[in-house]
Amino acid sequence: MATEQQIGEEMPANGQPGTIKRKLDILYPAGLVGGVMALVGAALVDGTSPVSFLNLAALVIVLGGTSSATIVQHPLHVVKRAFAMLLWAIKPPHYDPAAFIQEIVGWAHKARRNGLLSLDALIDDVEDPFMRKGLQMAVDGLDTPAILRTMRLRLHTQTELDTMAAGLFEAAGGYAPTFGIMGAVTGLIEVMHHLSHPSQLGTGIAAAFVSTVYGLVLANVFCIPTANRLRTVIAEQLVARNVFLDGLAGIVHGTNTTELQDLLESYYLSNKASKTDDTANTASRAASDEVSAT
Repeated sequence: MATEQQIGEEMPANGQPGTIKRKLDILYPAGLVGGVMALVGAALVDGTSPVSFLNLAALVIVLGGTSSATIVQHPLHVVKRAFAMLLWAIKPPHYDPAAFIQEIVGWAHKARRNGLLSLDALIDDVEDPFMRKGLQMAVDGLDTPAILRTMRLRLHTQTELDTMAAGLFEAAGGYAPTFGIMGAVTGLIEVMHHLSHPSQLGTGIAAAFVSTVYGLVLANVFCIPTANRLRTVIAEQLVARNVFLDGLAGIVHGTNTTELQDLLESYYLSNKASKTDDTANTASRAASDEVSAT
């Protein structure tokens, strides 16, 4: 088992403390494009021209109606937060578990060796405002219950706001098919006005149902998957911030860094267990190969 000194020395030397990794997740745009291409591909297989899916009136009804209904349901600050969080679907905030834990343990080692005030020099470089606030409270000398009470309230409030913002896209996914049907009905009403021209009925009916396709695609390819994706990011961030809070409590208490690392790694036990199993399997295979060789 690593000693406390070794754990402290394992803290990453490069990069800013508390850095949030934002890496492009190609699966999100690939999924959006794939959903649209599936529709286009099905049309081509059936011998239908993809151009037949272009209908400006249907687009206005579905997008305009869905946007209006969604905005009516949510206050302005939730709407702003939802569109700000949309970037999370493409570049989600993420802490690498191993590096993140080593970083916190490194702070604990520094605080045990040089005192809590030694962390003051790190605060301005911490990217996450939540972590920055917690470290500042610790450096200011507040007691642990006060820090945890304040920070857990902040965490709960922020998580609730983010969840409401993610719910905006789910609400939009519920409205979109309805407005698609409304667009189809509106188109059929227009078709009824031209019953005296039977040759135009087929084209008119087909155009009318394009809005239904728009509503279903908007709901099931973009809105609902985006809402669920954002909830996954929120849950991952919630875990990371709870890791930080337990780490912060250990820093203030002066907990042994070996004990603190074991505690924080429990949040990612499945990942650690998986790595342990892989190591054990590798060792087992190596032993088997050695026996076979002899």
